Amino acid sequence: MSLDASPAATAHTPVSERIYLALRREIMRCEIAPGTTLDAAAIADRYEVSKTPVRDAMQKLAADGLVAILPRSGYRVAAITFQAVHEILDLRAAIGPHAARQAARYATAAEIAELRGIVREYAAPLDVGAMQQVARRFHIAIARCARNKRVVALSESLFDELERLLRFAIDFTVKAGQHSDEHTPLVDAIEAGDGERAAAIETAHIRHAREFLIERLMTLGYLSESEIRVGSAARSTGP
Repeated sequence: MSLDASPAATAHTPVSERIYLALRREIMRCEIAPGTTLDAAAIADRYEVSKTPVRDAMQKLAADGLVAILPRSGYRVAAITFQAVHEILDLRAAIGPHAARQAARYATAAEIAELRGIVREYAAPLDVGAMQQVARRFHIAIARCARNKRVVALSESLFDELERLLRFAIDFTVKAGQHSDEHTPLVDAIEAGDGERAAAIETAHIRHAREFLIERLMTLGYLSESEIRVGSAARSTGP
């Protein structure tokens, strides 16, 4: 297996980082399924390296919350749970509208043009995977307009995790027959400097995405109504 499997890796990237990037990409794309047990020795053999860079890579994946460290050098890819789904979607619900509101305040004409260019890409026939990448670029571009580097970093991390959830729940090879143009009104609001309208549009968009994803996970049997009821009760009575 080539250590240059990840497009982010270069010949000058440390071996542990290259293993980390390659495995992270596979985990995010659900090429390594949630709940899979990983063996450090097998990974070292796969990449033709010692266990040391593998352990370093796994420590980083554990810090990302993508793997759990098990006894005797074993690792398990993090499962997709009710709690994980809602933590990711809760953060999107907090950050997305804020970014849209701030974008309406700070976005330049060039940035508005970039957003409109990304929206036009939805007119082309896209499979679900390509559509998700367009959505990712669109919302991260809005985050950049907010002039807050931490909002950008959090948005990038959340969209990475959302891709994993979506790939888990949806067949990314299926062609999407039609795309609703729900993004143009958001760009219009940002261009008009109407932060409250932009935030409201993004809030509604994220709410619909939450409902769709949870319904899809329930349909596939990965989440049950009882799990959601118990999880919701725990969340409502938590600190």
